[in-house]
Amino acid sequence: MNLQDFRIEKTTDVIPDWLVFGKIEDDNNIEVASFDVDGTSVNSWWNRQDEAFQLNIMNAFVPHMAHQIVGPVSSMNFQEFRIERNAELNDWIVFGNIEDNDGNILGTFGEDGTGINGWWIQQDESFQYSYVMQFATYMAREIMMGTAE
Repeated sequence: MNLQDFRIEKTTDVIPDWLVFGKIEDDNNIEVASFDVDGTSVNSWWNRQDEAFQLNIMNAFVPHMAHQIVGPVSSMNFQEFRIERNAELNDWIVFGNIEDNDGNILGTFGEDGTGINGWWIQQDESFQYSYVMQFATYMAREIMMGTAE
């Protein structure tokens, strides 16, 4: 799979979102599909993904979140840790303590937890872009295979 005339743009029309543009080619460089001419929304795509996929990505975010809470540390452990889906808010909430190897609490995700959506929009554009680039390949594969909505 190859992406041609590919670009990603951040938009804040309603809520912060990223739009993906471009043509999708097979390995023989034949165009087989494309992203929407007005851009394909990453938020819309994300909301259609199953919980297992989303939870896998949430687990990748947790170390970034923890480092922002406690700062640079050589190692950390998560205790009383869990990630819960809040379907009503369409969000994932992270709970638990961040401890050093001796069991000292360095920080916490808060009594009410930390919502991924609120955390995500506070991240700088380059961090968001790096994940959106990964998502774009998943999106292109779904479009190419005809499984995208």
